[in-house]
Amino acid sequence: MAHAQPSMTPSAAPCSTVPSGRKAKPARWVPTKNPKTSVAPGHMRSDCEVIPEGFTKKQADKAETMEAALLAKSGATEARPHAASSSAADCQVYWPAPYEVCGAIRDKYNELGGPNSFLLFPASNELTNPDGHGKRSVFQNGPIYWSADSGAHPVVNHFFAAWQRNGWEAGPLGYPTSDEIVNPDNIGRRQYFQGGTVYWRLNDAYYVTGAIRDKWGEAGWEGGWLGYPVSDEIKLPDGQGRMNRFEHGVIYWSPATGARPVTASILDQWSRAGYEASSYGYPTADPVTHPGGVQEQQFQHDRIYSSGLTVPLAPGVSLSLGLPSSGPLRPETVAEGVVLNGPGFKARFQRVAGDGSLEVSLVRLDNSAPTSLDLLLGAPAGYSLRATPQRVELTDSKGVIVAGVGLPMGFDSTGAAVPVRAGFEGNRLRLQLGNSTAYPIEFPTIAAKGDALDAWWATGIQQRSVCENEPYDCFRVRNARGPAYNRSKEAFPEATATDDNRIDAARHCMWNGLMTEGANRGFAERMAAAHEIDGRSNPGWTRNAELMDGYNNKTGVQVGLRNEGSPGNIEVTCLRYAREARIVPEPDTIDLTNPNGIDLIALRHP
Repeated sequence: MAHAQPSMTPSAAPCSTVPSGRKAKPARWVPTKNPKTSVAPGHMRSDCEVIPEGFTKKQADKAETMEAALLAKSGATEARPHAASSSAADCQVYWPAPYEVCGAIRDKYNELGGPNSFLLFPASNELTNPDGHGKRSVFQNGPIYWSADSGAHPVVNHFFAAWQRNGWEAGPLGYPTSDEIVNPDNIGRRQYFQGGTVYWRLNDAYYVTGAIRDKWGEAGWEGGWLGYPVSDEIKLPDGQGRMNRFEHGVIYWSPATGARPVTASILDQWSRAGYEASSYGYPTADPVTHPGGVQEQQFQHDRIYSSGLTVPLAPGVSLSLGLPSSGPLRPETVAEGVVLNGPGFKARFQRVAGDGSLEVSLVRLDNSAPTSLDLLLGAPAGYSLRATPQRVELTDSKGVIVAGVGLPMGFDSTGAAVPVRAGFEGNRLRLQLGNSTAYPIEFPTIAAKGDALDAWWATGIQQRSVCENEPYDCFRVRNARGPAYNRSKEAFPEATATDDNRIDAARHCMWNGLMTEGANRGFAERMAAAHEIDGRSNPGWTRNAELMDGYNNKTGVQVGLRNEGSPGNIEVTCLRYAREARIVPEPDTIDLTNPNGIDLIALRHP
């Protein structure tokens, strides 16, 4: 650590230059050249200058004495190179701090600006590190560390916290090999160490190293799709693997599989299954994104295909759906969705309503199709999955149902019911699919947000019962709610659910009209009645709202009967009625039998 001491410029003046009874104002720190001649005889520098906050006169005087002793031992006023870092000429005192800063650490300190730098004044003499080789000096805002292999570098703030958390120089990071460096985004910073790199952005700093760091670099570092690290490297329970978390995913590494990123809904589904300890094992390939947003990733023991469609719950929070497969599937795009094609079967995922609701259909195309298929569910941490006799529910930390997936029902090409048995394990909905000679055999269900669950036959308990008793009609009109929801929402873009009932009136009219036209009047009436019973479990249910819905359901049936074979006219008529809807705050004051079915009512609207 032997380096030449730079020449210094004197700044202190004899006490006689300071007006009697006053001290000089504190100024930017400038080192003195020879404290013996910087003040008048009999005076100390502390008698002439304001001592910086945090130091006492005793410390200041000791610092001045130490500074003079160093110069006396050096035998010259200008420093010369020396071999030992402890030699007088290789050390320096920074008044009023009574500590020596030596060698390469002193040079780095001076390069940064000495006490005028972010480090401020020294707070210790040079210390030998526990390894017996490296050195450090502590300053008011952090230390500078030195080793023969790495040189001298400051480590402060979040970088110091991350380094300390991982065992300082004795840990996996070793000594620092660089100062802090500003990242290309001009927000974050990084610092290199012998064993890895610590990255910081806004809140905390974390280290990335080895093959995981290399894979992260392939993904574009912090400017890539993974973003910044949000954890240090973590040793996994099997004692072999390692992982780092990033803003938008993870990278897992094992000796057998290398480093692989896992992200988005595949991460949600894999994590729910148990990460690398699950039946999937470690990822063995990077994720692949297909047209339509389908994601595919190969693991040691299976592949995961994620549909790319999710039920949105909140910003950054969604319920995702996918399919495990032992072999490759062929993705294709369809209207509002995607299809995963396999041997003898296909899995279709389609958005059916603007509220985010999805229909998922597993279809057996011929007798070569598997009799068992699994549906994967994924969600971020903090949410729980639980099974009921009708559906799998996603609940938040308070137990509130925020989304769900109905258990599928089966229909062959004639509309006849086909049995399906469901079980739930971990995050797999395991489905034993029945058979029929009338292919294709479809097993559809609905995934929806919590406030829409009871609006669908696949998830609403009473509506499901109607479907089970009348499978043929149910299958024919199972998606009538989607168009009704979308068209009514589009027709009144200025309205909200809380200040205008016209959306709700139009939706009920269209839904019942389409069910009547697609099936028959009796089925529509039974399904509508079941829907209202299911809806009573919703927090916003009121008796007046149910009476309003009942009146408008009757109008929808009549519109359906008058427009047989013309779904388009049903939509047009219901929207016209909704625009002209009567305001009836107390529906039990009118004739709720609605014998003519030629108008709609609303509790309120602007």
